[in-house]
Amino acid sequence: MELANTTAPAPGAGPRPKRRWLRRTLAALAGLLAVLMVSALGVAYVWQPSASGFASPYLARIESRYADTGLARFHYTKTGRGAPVVLVAGGGQWLYSYRDTVPALAADRTVYAVDLPGQGYTTLKKDGFSYDLDAMADALGVFMDAVGLRTASVVGHSWGGSWSLYFAERRPERVDRLVLMGSTGLDVPSSWDWRPLELPVVGESMGKLMRKSDAARTLRKAFANPERVTDEVVDEDWAPMSRPANREALWTSQRNLDYSLTQRLMGKVTAPTLVLWGGEDRFDEPWQAAAMAERIPGATSRVLPGCGHNVHEDCPAEANPVIAGFLNAA
Repeated sequence: MELANTTAPAPGAGPRPKRRWLRRTLAALAGLLAVLMVSALGVAYVWQPSASGFASPYLARIESRYADTGLARFHYTKTGRGAPVVLVAGGGQWLYSYRDTVPALAADRTVYAVDLPGQGYTTLKKDGFSYDLDAMADALGVFMDAVGLRTASVVGHSWGGSWSLYFAERRPERVDRLVLMGSTGLDVPSSWDWRPLELPVVGESMGKLMRKSDAARTLRKAFANPERVTDEVVDEDWAPMSRPANREALWTSQRNLDYSLTQRLMGKVTAPTLVLWGGEDRFDEPWQAAAMAERIPGATSRVLPGCGHNVHEDCPAEANPVIAGFLNAA
């Protein structure tokens, strides 16, 4: 009868083959994870994308001006004659978004369309700009000082609306009329599209890896009339948005804009205020127009059917007469 071999492994013998395979697999996975983490951190905090080389036809058509201040070199335009109005574009956009609004208002007003820090072709002169409400409202004040405006009407869209609102709340003596279009400012959750920007590493990576096609998709969501989002509109929006500093402004703004401040101070606004919204806004729901107007003393709200978040671009024929009529009312 043959006996089973019960001899123990000799001292110093290597692990069994299955254990060796498991250890090697775990080591390979750990190495791959380390490589991925280093790569992600490199993209988020070291690598910088290239800006678009697009030559803007709009810049060639307009008369660009620059106001040099200690904070920034502000890019802006000045058009028309009459009482001043300052136009502030939304996040990720620039004064190009007011291409139809400027001529509509310039018949009766001196129209200043400005790129604030993080927008268009304005360049900051200092590092560490926070892109919070205080910083952006202060930047608006610095620009107005630089062009000699003690008081002006202010029109703001989206994020630009919340910056304008906060400026009017903190410096009511400097704003004589206020128009808020699809404006953030209520203390409600932001659209799901923007929330990933709040996460460290993820937000930086999203902003830096963003392509023109990604920006175009976001822009199309802001319109209810897709035919208005032409290739030229996408190119004009993307060219300044692709600049590294403007990309950084996106995730920094999303993290730092605290709308509990604007909501709490809405009762401080003294300027006559119009809250204008698109009825098909897919970023900020139209009910916010009335909710915001109820908190601002004497404010009125209006919702335009068939118009998207970028109401002034999407429906200029409907929106611009409303804006002009409000600004010019006795």
